[in-house]
Amino acid sequence: MKKYEVIYNTYRESILSGILKYGDRVDSIRECVKKMNVSKTTVELAYNKLVLDGFISSKEKVGYVVSMNPERVLLHHEILDYSSSHKEKEYDYDFRIQSVSIDSFETSIWKRYIKGVLNDKKLMSSYGLAQGEYGLRQALCKYVYQNRNILCFPEQMVIGSNYQSLLYIFCGMLDKQKVIGLSTLVDEQAKQVFLSYGFSVKYLDPDHFIEDIQTKCVDVVYVNTTCFSKNRQSMSEKLRKELVGLSHILILEDDYNGELVYASKIKTSLCSMSNHVIYFSSFSRLLLPSLRIGYMILNEEYTKKYCASFFGPTASKLEQVAFSQYIVDGYLQKHLRKLVREYREKHLYLKKLLDTYLGCSYILDETYMAYWIKLDVDMEKFKSLCESNLMGVSYSSSGIGLSFASMDKELMKDGVIRLAELVKEC
Repeated sequence: MKKYEVIYNTYRESILSGILKYGDRVDSIRECVKKMNVSKTTVELAYNKLVLDGFISSKEKVGYVVSMNPERVLLHHEILDYSSSHKEKEYDYDFRIQSVSIDSFETSIWKRYIKGVLNDKKLMSSYGLAQGEYGLRQALCKYVYQNRNILCFPEQMVIGSNYQSLLYIFCGMLDKQKVIGLSTLVDEQAKQVFLSYGFSVKYLDPDHFIEDIQTKCVDVVYVNTTCFSKNRQSMSEKLRKELVGLSHILILEDDYNGELVYASKIKTSLCSMSNHVIYFSSFSRLLLPSLRIGYMILNEEYTKKYCASFFGPTASKLEQVAFSQYIVDGYLQKHLRKLVREYREKHLYLKKLLDTYLGCSYILDETYMAYWIKLDVDMEKFKSLCESNLMGVSYSSSGIGLSFASMDKELMKDGVIRLAELVKEC
Protein backbone atom coordinates (compact mmCIF):
# COMPACT_ATOMS: atom_id res chain seq x y z
CA MET A 1 0.00 0.00 0.00
CA LYS A 2 1.31 3.44 -0.93
CA LYS A 3 2.09 5.98 1.80
CA TYR A 4 -0.67 8.40 0.82
CA GLU A 5 -3.18 5.50 0.96
CA VAL A 6 -2.07 4.70 4.52
CA ILE A 7 -2.73 8.31 5.56
CA TYR A 8 -6.07 8.35 3.72
CA ASN A 9 -7.21 5.11 5.39
CA THR A 10 -6.09 6.30 8.83
CA TYR A 11 -8.25 9.45 8.74
CA ARG A 12 -11.10 7.69 6.97
CA GLU A 13 -11.34 5.03 9.69
CA SER A 14 -11.07 7.67 12.43
CA ILE A 15 -14.05 9.52 10.94
CA LEU A 16 -16.18 6.43 10.30
CA SER A 17 -15.46 5.00 13.78
CA GLY A 18 -16.42 8.29 15.47
CA ILE A 19 -12.98 9.17 16.85
CA LEU A 20 -13.12 12.28 14.68
CA LYS A 21 -16.58 13.83 14.56
CA TYR A 22 -18.35 16.30 12.32
CA GLY A 23 -16.69 19.73 12.60
CA ASP A 24 -13.56 18.46 14.37
CA ARG A 25 -10.29 19.94 13.22
CA VAL A 26 -7.94 17.61 11.33
CA ASP A 27 -4.14 17.85 11.54
CA SER A 28 -2.70 20.49 9.26
CA ILE A 29 -0.54 19.30 6.36
CA ARG A 30 2.58 20.39 8.29
CA GLU A 31 1.45 18.52 11.44
CA CYS A 32 0.65 15.40 9.43
CA VAL A 33 4.05 15.50 7.70
CA LYS A 34 5.75 15.54 11.08
CA LYS A 35 3.46 12.91 12.66
CA MET A 36 3.59 10.42 9.78
CA ASN A 37 7.20 11.13 8.76
CA VAL A 38 6.33 11.56 5.08
CA SER A 39 6.71 14.25 2.44
CA LYS A 40 4.37 17.21 2.00
CA THR A 41 3.36 15.89 -1.44
CA THR A 42 2.26 12.56 0.06
CA VAL A 43 0.04 14.28 2.64
CA GLU A 44 -1.43 16.58 -0.01
CA LEU A 45 -2.36 13.57 -2.15
CA ALA A 46 -4.09 11.90 0.83
CA TYR A 47 -5.93 15.08 1.86
CA ASN A 48 -7.07 15.79 -1.70
CA LYS A 49 -8.59 12.32 -1.88
CA LEU A 50 -10.28 12.80 1.52
CA VAL A 51 -11.75 16.08 0.26
CA LEU A 52 -12.94 14.51 -3.01
CA ASP A 53 -14.58 11.63 -1.12
CA GLY A 54 -16.37 14.04 1.21
CA PHE A 55 -14.61 13.14 4.47
CA ILE A 56 -12.94 16.52 5.10
CA SER A 57 -13.07 20.08 3.79
CA SER A 58 -10.91 23.17 4.06
CA LYS A 59 -12.28 25.93 6.30
CA GLU A 60 -10.90 29.46 6.20
CA LYS A 61 -8.75 30.43 9.24
CA VAL A 62 -9.27 26.96 10.74
CA GLY A 63 -7.73 24.48 8.29
CA TYR A 64 -9.09 21.06 7.49
CA VAL A 65 -12.19 19.87 9.37
CA VAL A 66 -14.38 16.76 9.24
CA SER A 67 -17.22 17.41 6.78
CA MET A 68 -19.02 14.07 7.01
CA ASN A 69 -22.04 14.49 9.26
CA PRO A 70 -23.56 11.66 11.40
CA GLU A 71 -26.27 10.87 8.80
CA ARG A 72 -23.70 10.33 6.07
CA VAL A 73 -21.51 8.24 8.39
CA LEU A 74 -24.52 6.04 9.15
CA LEU A 75 -25.34 5.72 5.45
CA HIS A 76 -21.73 4.80 4.75
CA HIS A 77 -21.91 2.00 7.34
CA GLU A 78 -25.21 0.73 5.94
CA ILE A 79 -23.72 0.51 2.45
CA LEU A 80 -20.64 -1.31 3.74
CA ASP A 81 -22.80 -3.73 5.76
CA TYR A 82 -25.01 -4.41 2.75
CA SER A 83 -21.99 -4.99 0.49
CA SER A 84 -20.37 -7.43 2.92
CA SER A 85 -23.62 -9.36 3.50
CA HIS A 86 -24.24 -9.64 -0.26
CA LYS A 87 -20.67 -10.49 -1.18
CA GLU A 88 -20.37 -13.33 -3.68
CA LYS A 89 -19.29 -16.61 -2.13
CA GLU A 90 -15.66 -17.51 -2.67
CA TYR A 91 -14.54 -21.07 -3.42
CA ASP A 92 -11.27 -22.88 -2.81
CA TYR A 93 -11.69 -24.55 -6.20
CA ASP A 94 -13.71 -22.44 -8.61
CA PHE A 95 -14.54 -24.45 -11.74
CA ARG A 96 -17.64 -22.38 -12.53
CA ILE A 97 -18.18 -21.39 -16.15
CA GLN A 98 -18.12 -17.64 -15.62
CA SER A 99 -14.50 -16.54 -15.60
CA VAL A 100 -11.54 -16.23 -17.95
CA SER A 101 -7.77 -16.35 -17.65
CA ILE A 102 -6.96 -13.23 -15.66
CA ASP A 103 -3.19 -13.74 -15.72
CA SER A 104 -3.03 -13.71 -19.53
CA PHE A 105 -4.57 -10.25 -19.76
CA GLU A 106 -1.92 -7.57 -19.29
CA THR A 107 -3.80 -5.08 -17.13
CA SER A 108 -0.84 -2.68 -17.04
CA ILE A 109 -1.17 -2.18 -20.80
CA TRP A 110 -4.93 -1.63 -20.57
CA LYS A 111 -4.44 0.88 -17.73
CA ARG A 112 -2.05 2.82 -19.93
CA TYR A 113 -4.65 3.17 -22.69
CA ILE A 114 -7.41 4.10 -20.24
CA LYS A 115 -5.16 6.72 -18.64
CA GLY A 116 -4.35 8.15 -22.05
CA VAL A 117 -8.05 8.60 -22.85
CA LEU A 118 -8.80 10.15 -19.44
CA ASN A 119 -6.04 12.70 -20.00
CA ASP A 120 -7.70 13.85 -23.24
CA LYS A 121 -10.15 16.35 -21.72
CA LYS A 122 -11.64 17.42 -25.04
CA LEU A 123 -12.39 13.83 -25.98
CA MET A 124 -13.94 12.96 -22.62
CA SER A 125 -16.12 16.10 -22.50
CA SER A 126 -18.38 14.95 -25.34
CA TYR A 127 -20.99 12.19 -25.73
CA GLY A 128 -20.09 9.12 -27.74
CA LEU A 129 -21.61 8.31 -31.13
CA ALA A 130 -24.76 6.19 -30.99
CA GLN A 131 -23.34 3.76 -33.53
CA GLY A 132 -20.02 3.54 -31.67
CA GLU A 133 -16.76 5.41 -32.04
CA TYR A 134 -15.64 5.46 -35.65
CA GLY A 135 -12.04 4.55 -34.83
CA LEU A 136 -13.15 1.37 -33.05
CA ARG A 137 -15.53 0.40 -35.86
CA GLN A 138 -12.71 0.88 -38.33
CA ALA A 139 -10.31 -1.25 -36.25
CA LEU A 140 -12.93 -3.99 -35.82
CA CYS A 141 -13.55 -4.14 -39.57
CA LYS A 142 -9.92 -5.12 -40.03
CA TYR A 143 -10.10 -7.52 -37.07
CA VAL A 144 -13.16 -9.45 -38.35
CA TYR A 145 -11.64 -9.68 -41.82
CA GLN A 146 -8.43 -11.17 -40.42
CA ASN A 147 -10.12 -13.57 -38.01
CA ARG A 148 -13.58 -14.36 -39.46
CA ASN A 149 -13.10 -13.50 -43.15
CA ILE A 150 -15.94 -10.95 -42.98
CA LEU A 151 -15.66 -8.00 -45.35
CA CYS A 152 -17.58 -5.00 -44.04
CA PHE A 153 -17.39 -1.22 -43.64
CA PRO A 154 -17.52 0.90 -40.46
CA GLU A 155 -20.95 2.19 -41.54
CA GLN A 156 -22.36 -1.36 -41.18
CA MET A 157 -21.11 -1.86 -37.64
CA VAL A 158 -22.87 -0.94 -34.38
CA ILE A 159 -21.06 -1.06 -31.02
CA GLY A 160 -22.88 -1.98 -27.81
CA SER A 161 -22.16 -3.11 -24.28
CA ASN A 162 -23.11 -6.73 -25.07
CA TYR A 163 -24.98 -8.84 -27.60
CA GLN A 164 -28.26 -8.58 -25.69
CA SER A 165 -28.37 -4.76 -25.86
CA LEU A 166 -27.51 -4.96 -29.57
CA LEU A 167 -30.25 -7.53 -30.12
CA TYR A 168 -32.74 -5.13 -28.52
CA ILE A 169 -31.63 -2.44 -30.98
CA PHE A 170 -31.95 -4.80 -33.92
CA CYS A 171 -35.40 -6.04 -32.88
CA GLY A 172 -36.52 -2.42 -32.82
CA MET A 173 -35.93 -2.36 -36.60
CA LEU A 174 -37.46 -5.77 -37.30
CA ASP A 175 -41.01 -6.21 -38.65
CA LYS A 176 -43.06 -7.46 -35.67
CA GLN A 177 -45.02 -9.85 -37.92
CA LYS A 178 -41.88 -11.94 -38.47
CA VAL A 179 -41.73 -15.46 -37.03
CA ILE A 180 -38.50 -16.03 -35.10
CA GLY A 181 -36.80 -19.42 -35.04
CA LEU A 182 -34.51 -20.11 -32.08
CA SER A 183 -32.20 -23.06 -31.60
CA THR A 184 -33.25 -24.91 -28.45
CA LEU A 185 -29.70 -24.30 -27.14
CA VAL A 186 -29.88 -20.49 -27.45
CA ASP A 187 -29.48 -18.93 -23.99
CA GLU A 188 -32.32 -17.40 -21.99
CA GLN A 189 -31.11 -13.81 -22.45
CA ALA A 190 -31.58 -13.99 -26.22
CA LYS A 191 -34.97 -15.68 -25.87
CA GLN A 192 -36.12 -12.95 -23.50
CA VAL A 193 -35.35 -10.21 -26.02
CA PHE A 194 -37.63 -11.71 -28.68
CA LEU A 195 -40.37 -12.59 -26.20
CA SER A 196 -40.33 -9.07 -24.70
CA TYR A 197 -40.95 -7.63 -28.18
CA GLY A 198 -43.92 -9.96 -28.64
CA PHE A 199 -42.55 -11.92 -31.59
CA SER A 200 -43.96 -15.32 -32.46
CA VAL A 201 -41.16 -17.69 -31.46
CA LYS A 202 -40.60 -21.24 -32.73
CA TYR A 203 -37.98 -23.59 -31.28
CA LEU A 204 -35.71 -25.50 -33.64
CA ASP A 205 -34.08 -28.85 -32.90
CA PRO A 206 -30.34 -28.78 -33.79
CA ASP A 207 -30.65 -32.37 -35.10
CA HIS A 208 -33.42 -31.36 -37.55
CA PHE A 209 -32.56 -27.71 -37.98
CA ILE A 210 -33.26 -27.09 -41.67
CA GLU A 211 -36.42 -29.23 -41.63
CA ASP A 212 -37.77 -27.31 -38.60
CA ILE A 213 -37.09 -23.95 -40.27
CA GLN A 214 -39.09 -25.01 -43.31
CA THR A 215 -41.99 -26.81 -41.60
CA LYS A 216 -42.49 -24.11 -38.94
CA CYS A 217 -42.58 -21.27 -41.51
CA VAL A 218 -39.78 -19.31 -39.85
CA ASP A 219 -38.76 -15.88 -41.26
CA VAL A 220 -35.77 -15.10 -39.01
CA VAL A 221 -33.33 -17.56 -37.43
CA TYR A 222 -31.22 -16.66 -34.38
CA VAL A 223 -28.49 -19.21 -33.81
CA ASN A 224 -25.32 -19.56 -31.74
CA THR A 225 -23.07 -21.18 -34.35
CA THR A 226 -20.15 -21.80 -32.00
CA CYS A 227 -22.09 -23.84 -29.41
CA PHE A 228 -24.78 -25.35 -31.60
CA SER A 229 -25.19 -29.11 -31.26
CA LYS A 230 -26.48 -31.04 -28.27
CA ASN A 231 -22.91 -32.11 -27.48
CA ARG A 232 -21.92 -28.40 -27.48
CA GLN A 233 -19.95 -28.50 -30.72
CA SER A 234 -20.00 -25.75 -33.33
CA MET A 235 -22.24 -25.94 -36.37
CA SER A 236 -20.79 -28.16 -39.10
CA GLU A 237 -19.62 -26.69 -42.41
CA LYS A 238 -22.26 -28.77 -44.24
CA LEU A 239 -25.09 -27.33 -42.17
CA ARG A 240 -23.70 -23.79 -42.48
CA LYS A 241 -23.86 -24.07 -46.28
CA GLU A 242 -27.40 -25.47 -46.14
CA LEU A 243 -28.52 -22.66 -43.80
CA VAL A 244 -27.15 -19.78 -45.91
CA GLY A 245 -28.67 -21.51 -48.93
CA LEU A 246 -32.12 -20.61 -47.58
CA SER A 247 -32.10 -17.22 -49.28
CA HIS A 248 -35.58 -16.24 -48.01
CA ILE A 249 -34.44 -16.53 -44.36
CA LEU A 250 -32.78 -13.71 -42.41
CA ILE A 251 -30.07 -15.20 -40.19
CA LEU A 252 -28.90 -13.65 -36.93
CA GLU A 253 -25.51 -15.23 -36.25
CA ASP A 254 -24.25 -15.25 -32.68
CA ASP A 255 -20.57 -16.03 -33.31
CA TYR A 256 -19.59 -16.08 -29.63
CA ASN A 257 -15.82 -16.67 -29.37
CA GLY A 258 -15.78 -17.85 -32.98
CA GLU A 259 -12.13 -16.84 -33.34
CA LEU A 260 -10.98 -18.46 -30.07
CA VAL A 261 -10.39 -22.01 -31.32
CA TYR A 262 -7.82 -24.24 -29.64
CA ALA A 263 -9.14 -27.82 -29.82
CA SER A 264 -10.72 -27.99 -33.29
CA LYS A 265 -10.50 -26.36 -36.70
CA ILE A 266 -11.88 -22.86 -37.04
CA LYS A 267 -15.24 -22.77 -38.83
CA THR A 268 -16.39 -20.36 -41.55
CA SER A 269 -18.64 -17.59 -40.28
CA LEU A 270 -22.09 -17.43 -41.86
CA CYS A 271 -21.65 -13.69 -42.38
CA SER A 272 -18.68 -14.30 -44.69
CA MET A 273 -20.86 -16.58 -46.85
CA SER A 274 -24.03 -14.54 -47.35
CA ASN A 275 -25.45 -11.00 -47.33
CA HIS A 276 -28.64 -12.05 -45.52
CA VAL A 277 -26.81 -12.54 -42.22
CA ILE A 278 -26.66 -10.11 -39.28
CA TYR A 279 -23.55 -10.83 -37.23
CA PHE A 280 -23.21 -10.54 -33.43
CA SER A 281 -20.09 -10.97 -31.31
CA SER A 282 -18.46 -9.65 -28.13
CA PHE A 283 -15.18 -9.62 -26.22
CA SER A 284 -16.37 -10.55 -22.71
CA ARG A 285 -14.45 -13.83 -22.62
CA LEU A 286 -11.67 -12.89 -24.98
CA LEU A 287 -10.66 -9.93 -22.81
CA LEU A 288 -12.36 -9.69 -19.40
CA PRO A 289 -16.06 -10.14 -18.48
CA SER A 290 -15.96 -6.71 -16.84
CA LEU A 291 -15.00 -5.01 -20.14
CA ARG A 292 -18.37 -4.73 -21.83
CA ILE A 293 -17.87 -4.29 -25.56
CA GLY A 294 -19.84 -6.11 -28.25
CA TYR A 295 -20.74 -5.37 -31.87
CA MET A 296 -23.12 -6.31 -34.65
CA ILE A 297 -22.61 -6.08 -38.40
CA LEU A 298 -25.68 -5.11 -40.42
CA ASN A 299 -26.35 -5.93 -44.04
CA GLU A 300 -27.22 -3.21 -46.56
CA GLU A 301 -30.98 -3.28 -45.83
CA TYR A 302 -30.66 -2.88 -42.09
CA THR A 303 -27.79 -0.38 -42.32
CA LYS A 304 -30.23 1.95 -44.07
CA LYS A 305 -32.91 1.27 -41.45
CA TYR A 306 -30.47 1.96 -38.62
CA CYS A 307 -29.32 5.26 -40.12
CA ALA A 308 -32.93 6.37 -40.39
CA SER A 309 -33.64 5.58 -36.73
CA PHE A 310 -32.83 7.34 -33.49
CA PHE A 311 -30.66 5.47 -30.99
CA GLY A 312 -28.35 6.45 -28.16
CA PRO A 313 -24.93 4.99 -27.29
CA THR A 314 -25.00 1.84 -25.14
CA ALA A 315 -21.25 1.33 -24.61
CA SER A 316 -18.69 3.41 -22.73
CA LYS A 317 -16.91 5.92 -24.94
CA LEU A 318 -13.88 5.73 -22.67
CA GLU A 319 -13.52 1.95 -23.17
CA GLN A 320 -14.22 2.19 -26.89
CA VAL A 321 -11.47 4.74 -27.56
CA ALA A 322 -8.98 2.81 -25.41
CA PHE A 323 -9.93 -0.47 -27.09
CA SER A 324 -9.53 0.93 -30.61
CA GLN A 325 -5.93 1.91 -29.85
CA TYR A 326 -5.37 -1.46 -28.17
CA ILE A 327 -6.42 -3.20 -31.41
CA VAL A 328 -4.49 -0.87 -33.72
CA ASP A 329 -1.28 -1.45 -31.76
CA GLY A 330 -1.64 -5.22 -32.23
CA TYR A 331 -2.38 -6.20 -28.63
CA LEU A 332 -5.72 -7.90 -29.36
CA GLN A 333 -4.17 -10.27 -31.91
CA LYS A 334 -1.30 -10.94 -29.55
CA HIS A 335 -3.70 -11.67 -26.70
CA LEU A 336 -5.77 -14.00 -28.90
CA ARG A 337 -2.69 -16.05 -29.85
CA LYS A 338 -1.67 -16.23 -26.20
CA LEU A 339 -5.12 -17.49 -25.13
CA VAL A 340 -5.18 -20.14 -27.86
CA ARG A 341 -1.88 -21.57 -26.59
CA GLU A 342 -2.93 -21.38 -22.94
CA TYR A 343 -6.39 -22.93 -23.38
CA ARG A 344 -5.03 -25.70 -25.61
CA GLU A 345 -2.60 -26.68 -22.87
CA LYS A 346 -5.16 -26.33 -20.06
CA HIS A 347 -7.96 -28.31 -21.71
CA LEU A 348 -5.61 -31.21 -22.45
CA TYR A 349 -4.37 -31.18 -18.87
CA LEU A 350 -7.91 -31.20 -17.43
CA LYS A 351 -8.85 -34.02 -19.83
CA LYS A 352 -5.92 -36.06 -18.49
CA LEU A 353 -6.99 -35.36 -14.89
CA LEU A 354 -10.58 -36.43 -15.62
CA ASP A 355 -9.38 -39.69 -17.18
CA THR A 356 -7.03 -40.36 -14.27
CA TYR A 357 -9.20 -39.47 -11.27
CA LEU A 358 -12.85 -39.54 -12.37
CA GLY A 359 -13.02 -41.96 -15.27
CA CYS A 360 -16.44 -40.76 -16.45
CA SER A 361 -17.86 -39.61 -19.77
CA TYR A 362 -17.45 -35.95 -20.72
CA ILE A 363 -17.61 -33.53 -23.63
CA LEU A 364 -15.53 -30.43 -24.33
CA ASP A 365 -17.39 -27.14 -24.57
CA GLU A 366 -14.74 -25.22 -26.50
CA THR A 367 -16.72 -21.98 -26.67
CA TYR A 368 -17.08 -21.69 -22.88
CA MET A 369 -13.67 -23.22 -22.02
CA ALA A 370 -15.09 -26.12 -20.03
CA TYR A 371 -15.80 -29.83 -19.85
CA TRP A 372 -19.32 -31.11 -19.20
CA ILE A 373 -19.32 -34.30 -17.15
CA LYS A 374 -22.09 -36.83 -16.73
CA LEU A 375 -22.22 -38.16 -13.15
CA ASP A 376 -24.27 -41.06 -11.86
CA VAL A 377 -24.82 -39.62 -8.37
CA ASP A 378 -27.51 -38.17 -6.13
CA MET A 379 -27.23 -34.64 -7.54
CA GLU A 380 -28.81 -32.88 -4.57
CA LYS A 381 -26.38 -34.54 -2.18
CA PHE A 382 -23.51 -33.79 -4.55
CA LYS A 383 -24.46 -30.08 -4.72
CA SER A 384 -24.61 -29.90 -0.94
CA LEU A 385 -21.18 -31.53 -0.58
CA CYS A 386 -19.69 -29.16 -3.16
CA GLU A 387 -21.01 -26.10 -1.33
CA SER A 388 -19.82 -27.28 2.09
CA ASN A 389 -16.39 -28.11 0.64
CA LEU A 390 -16.12 -24.75 -1.18
CA MET A 391 -16.11 -26.45 -4.58
CA GLY A 392 -17.61 -24.22 -7.28
CA VAL A 393 -19.01 -26.02 -10.34
CA SER A 394 -21.70 -25.27 -12.93
CA TYR A 395 -24.81 -27.41 -13.31
CA SER A 396 -27.10 -28.40 -16.15
CA SER A 397 -29.73 -31.07 -16.71
CA SER A 398 -27.09 -33.31 -18.27
CA GLY A 399 -24.38 -33.02 -15.60
CA ILE A 400 -21.78 -30.63 -14.22
CA GLY A 401 -19.49 -28.16 -15.95
CA LEU A 402 -15.84 -27.64 -15.06
CA SER A 403 -14.08 -24.60 -16.53
CA PHE A 404 -10.32 -24.61 -16.91
CA ALA A 405 -10.04 -20.98 -18.00
CA SER A 406 -9.02 -19.26 -14.76
CA MET A 407 -7.26 -22.11 -12.89
CA ASP A 408 -3.58 -22.95 -12.77
CA LYS A 409 -2.47 -26.57 -13.13
CA GLU A 410 -1.68 -27.22 -9.47
CA LEU A 411 -5.04 -25.91 -8.29
CA MET A 412 -6.81 -27.77 -11.09
CA LYS A 413 -5.25 -31.08 -10.05
CA ASP A 414 -6.07 -30.63 -6.35
CA GLY A 415 -9.61 -29.64 -7.31
CA VAL A 416 -10.24 -32.70 -9.51
CA ILE A 417 -8.85 -35.03 -6.81
CA ARG A 418 -11.17 -33.43 -4.25
CA LEU A 419 -14.06 -33.65 -6.67
CA ALA A 420 -13.44 -37.36 -7.17
CA GLU A 421 -13.60 -37.83 -3.39
CA LEU A 422 -16.97 -36.03 -3.26
CA VAL A 423 -18.32 -38.22 -6.05
CA LYS A 424 -17.37 -41.33 -4.05
CA GLU A 425 -19.23 -39.94 -1.02
CA CYS A 426 -22.41 -39.82 -3.12
